[in-house]
Amino acid sequence: MKTLQSLINVSRTLSNSWIDSWKTKGYILGYFCTHVPEEVIYAADILPVRIRATGCKETSLADAFLSSFNCSFVRCTLEMALEKQYPFLDGIISCNSCDHIRRVYDVWKQKVGTPFKHFLQVPRIINDEAIEAFVHEITLLKASLEKHFNIDISEEKLWEAIKIYNDVRGLLKELYNIRKEGSPKISGTEFMSVVTASTAVPKHQLKMLLNQLLNELVDREGYSNYRARLLVMGSLLDDPHYIEMIENMGGLVVADALCFGSRYFWDPVKESGDPIHNLAERYLKKVPCARMIGEHDTRLQYVLDTIKEFDVEGVIFQRMKFCDFWGGECFMFRRELKERGIPFLELEREYILSGVEAAKTRIQAFLESIEARRL
Repeated sequence: MKTLQSLINVSRTLSNSWIDSWKTKGYILGYFCTHVPEEVIYAADILPVRIRATGCKETSLADAFLSSFNCSFVRCTLEMALEKQYPFLDGIISCNSCDHIRRVYDVWKQKVGTPFKHFLQVPRIINDEAIEAFVHEITLLKASLEKHFNIDISEEKLWEAIKIYNDVRGLLKELYNIRKEGSPKISGTEFMSVVTASTAVPKHQLKMLLNQLLNELVDREGYSNYRARLLVMGSLLDDPHYIEMIENMGGLVVADALCFGSRYFWDPVKESGDPIHNLAERYLKKVPCARMIGEHDTRLQYVLDTIKEFDVEGVIFQRMKFCDFWGGECFMFRRELKERGIPFLELEREYILSGVEAAKTRIQAFLESIEARRL
């Protein structure tokens, strides 16, 4: 499984050989949220890399600028930026995904000093007016990139980027659907590693790697020695070690509703019509984040459909401390899933993996409760 191991290695580091190679000939921009339309960046021959804080140990520098009530993800990303752990970045694109990330952008502008900085206003509702407003925002992003980097992003380049991204989405979905099997040939830990790596590898190379991985999996023996089939959902989670902790206890994560998971690749962009309008529509209408107002029923139905399709026996809702949006969602999901008789476990966590033993104890009890239901 050479290809799988190479992608796992990418998920464990901030930089990688593909980023290093790209940096010798082009620009790299970091972005904070799945609502940022990567295709516009890629069409400019610039590599988009999602901001992570892999390797963060503490946040003493960031704590001078952010409140202790800001989530530990944003404090870790700012810490890494202040420590100059993103030397490959030529700029960042942020958005109003939440107030925590919104505040990081303010500090980043003043204290970090990457050459290019852009803030994208993403609507919080989904309707025709919001899509048109987002078309305007994407157009401003395109113009900002063209001006700063002295380039022209043609419609042809946009369509090329949309096509390669849709191809990658299709391959990731094919890989994801393997987990429907009774003995899946890829674990939840491995799959999250692949998706995390996908946000830091040029999509042309990634398409080749995913095809290689799917071929390698054909003759692989599946995972059959597990206690329960689980779905993980909730706040931002980019650390495969968290899924590994669950799977080491005997749970097999066969599905998710995460932005470093299925919500990253689930919906393609239409390949006919106006490319910017299509991007605006896709990035607003994709499986909605908790930030999107009035979309709880859509999120619930997505999870219920996934539970049925992937034969899920229990849901783990991991919630980062001080994550406002997913805190509210957790309250509603807990009630609605339990009303339907679906086992539900809420785990609060920090970005830095901590409190592992307490989490293990609760996961153990959760798995035992699922096993008891079968008797």
